[in-house]
Amino acid sequence: MITNKTALLAVLLVASVAPCLAANPANGQRLYNMHCAACHGPRGEGVHPEAPKFRMGERLEQPDLVLMQSVKTGKKTMPPFFGVLQDPQILDILAYVRTLR
Repeated sequence: MITNKTALLAVLLVASVAPCLAANPANGQRLYNMHCAACHGPRGEGVHPEAPKFRMGERLEQPDLVLMQSVKTGKKTMPPFFGVLQDPQILDILAYVRTLR
């Protein structure tokens, strides 16, 4: 019998592997420029005072799933992107952002 805990672990395992397979940094750059650059800067330098400076590695030590949740729900002054960006698009953006260091 599969318990809720077992099912949750299975979902987390699949989700932790999927970002490695699906991420497209080139598409992520296009999406980043459309949705993120106004506050985070065109090269991740952080234009808005509360925006992390991706170029300096701020917040990038966190796993993709944690960062994806922040993007979906919003954080501090960042609006939520739930319903605006799909999970694969967010993962593409994260793959691009990780190249800015």
